[in-house]
Amino acid sequence: MNQPALSVRDLVVHYGRRRRTPPAIDHVSFDIAPGETLGLVGESGSGKSTIGKAVLGLQPPTSGSVLLDGVDITRASSRQRRVSAIDLRVVFQDPYSSLNPARTIGQTLVEPLRVLRVPKPEQWQRARAALEAVGLPGDAIDRYPSQFSGGQRQRVAIARALVCDPKVIVLDEPVSALDLSTQAQVLNLLADLRDQRQLALLFIAHDLGVVRFLSQRVVVLYRGRAMEVGDVEAVTQRPRHPYSVALTAAAPVPHPAEQEARRAAREALGIGVAGTAVAAAAGCPFASRCPLAVDVCRRSRPPLVPAGDSQAACHRVGEVPALLATR
Repeated sequence: MNQPALSVRDLVVHYGRRRRTPPAIDHVSFDIAPGETLGLVGESGSGKSTIGKAVLGLQPPTSGSVLLDGVDITRASSRQRRVSAIDLRVVFQDPYSSLNPARTIGQTLVEPLRVLRVPKPEQWQRARAALEAVGLPGDAIDRYPSQFSGGQRQRVAIARALVCDPKVIVLDEPVSALDLSTQAQVLNLLADLRDQRQLALLFIAHDLGVVRFLSQRVVVLYRGRAMEVGDVEAVTQRPRHPYSVALTAAAPVPHPAEQEARRAAREALGIGVAGTAVAAAAGCPFASRCPLAVDVCRRSRPPLVPAGDSQAACHRVGEVPALLATR
């Protein structure tokens, strides 16, 4: 088996005083192969972006490890991080705030190459090539961010990630600030670039429909824990955790009548609203919202176990298909 481009093992992240606060990330593990997209999906506060920050070195992990192409970068120094920046890049959510309005597109694109001491003529050559790779003309290098639309700015942000020829790109909600038609264009671009360059993409999103479009595998997160892990088609079409069932029922669709039916189906499941339920001190964090919860769910943390075509952390995983049938 080929070595994963990115490996995360038993990642734990605490904010604040470790003994007084529950972990923001609680023993999450996954691999991403070259040419593969792994989606991290969950409600707000589930820990998606915290994982991205830990991978990028923006948030120190409490324990666990992050391996980039087999090299442990969990606690890499600033100097080591500058070296790993060649292979690990990021595209942020907001294309309007992620670009410096006072700098030309060219100045923005060559900055990481300058830090890496790439010869100056090669810097500008690679910047133009990156712009053309994302469907923008080479002369865009002399323009400013204000001269581009939101979708074009996000293409510039992708070009900035590509300019170092990385192995892994972290995509933190890269299309959530864009309209639907522009979303589709950017997602298609990302899929093409992944396949052409054999990029490993860590795709962070809250919309299951978007995750399904770009990802091959998915990790469903709730309060920092992996609730379900598996092939994206299996998780979105045949979910085996009650939380995954709730997410699929809440996924937006373009038809108002169908959206209303989905909302009614979700309410019929009896699953509480995020933010109103208090997590159990022990056991499954979803127990206070789960219609299948029994005493053991509140006492004992369920491990990830094989469930159909995926893995699910649920004591009553065998009864989830019946719950799904009631949607």
